Amino acid sequence: MARLGGDEFVVLADGLGLADAEDLAVRLRNAIIPPIRVDGRAVRVGASFGIGWAGCGMSADEVLRSADQRMYVEKRSRARAGRRAG
Repeated sequence: MARLGGDEFVVLADGLGLADAEDLAVRLRNAIIPPIRVDGRAVRVGASFGIGWAGCGMSADEVLRSADQRMYVEKRSRARAGRRAG
């Protein structure tokens, strides 16, 4: 795991299939979302995940760009679901 900057992080996990990668994302989100105490107040944070796959000949930037695009698809999907529920 590494911090890319700001609020962006990357997790490299070798040998995972799609189901395992999605499970990892769920487990990471569940570890992040419980409220934390800051100055006596409960604060919640959220997280969006994009899963990228490295293919032969791809640069690290290409893999990160792919994951970033998938993350924004997830964010838009959750935002639409939130508007329907509200």
